[in-house]
Amino acid sequence: MSLLLDLPGLALVAGGLAFGLGLAAGGPPWLTAGERVVIGFVLAVVALTMAGYVAALAVGVTVGLVLLLALAGLAAGGWLLWRHRGRYYRPAFPRRSGAPFALASAVAAVALAMEYLFARAVEVTPDAWLAHYNATWSDWAFHASYATAFVYGHNLPPQNPIFAGTPFRYPFAPDFASALLVGGGWSIPAALTWPSWAMTVLALSGLILWARRVTGGIGAGVVAVTLTLVGGGVGFLFFFGDAARLGLFNALLHIAHTYDRSCSYGSPPDPSCLDPTLNIQWYNPILSYYLPQRSFVFGAAIVIAVLLLLTPPLMATPLLRWRETLTTIRSSWRRWTLKSEAVAFLVAGGLTGLLPLFHVHSLLVLGIVTACWALLFPRPAWFGFFAVALLLAVPRLLMAVPGDPGAPLEHQYPRWLIGWMSGTDFPPWFWVKNTGLFWPLLLLALLSPLALRGRARLLIAPFSLVFLAANLVKFQPWDWDNSKLLVFWYMASAVAVGALLVRLARAQLLGGVLAGAIWLSLVASGVFSLMQFLPPQGPAYTWFTSEELQLAAEVRRQTSPHAVFVTGQEPTNPIADLAGRPVLMSYPGWLWSYGINYAQREADIARIYHGGPEAIGLLRQYHADYIVIGPTERTVFQPNVDYFNTQFRLVLRTPNYDIYAVH
Repeated sequence: MSLLLDLPGLALVAGGLAFGLGLAAGGPPWLTAGERVVIGFVLAVVALTMAGYVAALAVGVTVGLVLLLALAGLAAGGWLLWRHRGRYYRPAFPRRSGAPFALASAVAAVALAMEYLFARAVEVTPDAWLAHYNATWSDWAFHASYATAFVYGHNLPPQNPIFAGTPFRYPFAPDFASALLVGGGWSIPAALTWPSWAMTVLALSGLILWARRVTGGIGAGVVAVTLTLVGGGVGFLFFFGDAARLGLFNALLHIAHTYDRSCSYGSPPDPSCLDPTLNIQWYNPILSYYLPQRSFVFGAAIVIAVLLLLTPPLMATPLLRWRETLTTIRSSWRRWTLKSEAVAFLVAGGLTGLLPLFHVHSLLVLGIVTACWALLFPRPAWFGFFAVALLLAVPRLLMAVPGDPGAPLEHQYPRWLIGWMSGTDFPPWFWVKNTGLFWPLLLLALLSPLALRGRARLLIAPFSLVFLAANLVKFQPWDWDNSKLLVFWYMASAVAVGALLVRLARAQLLGGVLAGAIWLSLVASGVFSLMQFLPPQGPAYTWFTSEELQLAAEVRRQTSPHAVFVTGQEPTNPIADLAGRPVLMSYPGWLWSYGINYAQREADIARIYHGGPEAIGLLRQYHADYIVIGPTERTVFQPNVDYFNTQFRLVLRTPNYDIYAVH
């Protein structure tokens, strides 16, 4: 029975795969088969998500819509495969790219490793849904609220479901993609897990392919993948002290510290973190981005697809030939035709322009990098790229970027942020502590011909301007969120560092030993931190109990999709996350990081729970329909239960929850 319910979602996945393969079959001839497959699948996901969103504005997220999208994907993919049936070939790549199965083996290893890690994100048991990473326990809660709001709350066009009655500025497309799968019968955990896994694998596979394009081999790309997942700073040095104190075996089985970070928040601060005075702020990317941040993995896959589309033509573009380019444009604009190069740049521009709906920071990264590339390698096709990108991106940016004008000054953005999180540290020393030998190796790779050709160095160097921007300007209310830019700098720059380590390893036996030691120093902090969350010591956090799952099902059955609920403000909220109903206010830690001024509403919710004459007026002011009294509400607000029993009708009760109807 469960499989039958899942079939529409599975059909949508099949349609996406067919569409992606069809697009790959018709890709530009200068791309390799692997590059076309990555680009094709990314394009298919983006196209079906956006087509589904436009159609859902009229009909909602329904099983019928999911099946229609699946049929469209299968039909389009089948037609493209038939149309390009004579073009199936594997373009030759230089022999020095490695053994014939090396690339496939590397991609398979990445896919299997990420499948294991993502499968642990949420475990479904008879008694509860359990999260095995603290970051997915929190971040996936609000992603669940966004996805279920589309399906169960009919939140189209979208309003903010965790701050009811306000505009929805967050990039919602990744969660709408999951909403389609929920509408197709998938469970919430499955709909969140597998798209994230797929986009992560596409991003990391594409990184290996891009590194091969830039360096001529996959070695640098494989090293880059390990660094972009678990690269870190010098925090691992404290492991040796823990090993001396606890014994090596016990120190490995019971990791004492998160060696990738210092924690200054919390009261008292988390004892598992390193001393706050050490100022280690470069957190393990796999735990901080790839696993919890669904918008990031979609953005990363799109960024990689754009890099793969643009890099091959740029590898053959003369440097700084602006005069010839402008002459070509003036002489040929009237008879301009859509050649394969122009189409590739237009498609890349379209993907870039849609990024504000998927991940805004990715747009800023591509904006900086492609502007530099256009200056260094002028081509007429750049005008099409930027025209399409701006046409699609600007309307969404005008709505989303300014944030809440009523937010406190310290939460407004953009603002100057010199040195990012360096504080009193000398910035170069801060970055050595946080990334170890990464920066010295990067400078050596970019400023010398030891590992990279001049053209390759020019393609990677603009990402250092992303690093500079993140160390000068705050782009979100929370200054640490500039790491959403830095993670892209690190990802691309890791290709240069990887090329240098591969070159060193191939020199002599001593060079291989030295390269291995350097690589271990770069990944040790991240590996130790990841081990905290893996068996046999991995924790399990209760995400939602079976009672909360049943409560959400009853709320969906008994209340209107647009009913507004007054609830507590914990990160995991069964009303918003599982039932898909808008709540007056959710977790403040999310709201302030989005630049939302929630102070007045937070105070008003406390007054509502205290009861009395003003509660009625506030409920009417906020157009609230239901009030929830559960464990969090009882602990935080000490609600006047007698008042609610007298004034309102109890519509739903479970052992730990009471829900009252306001009207």
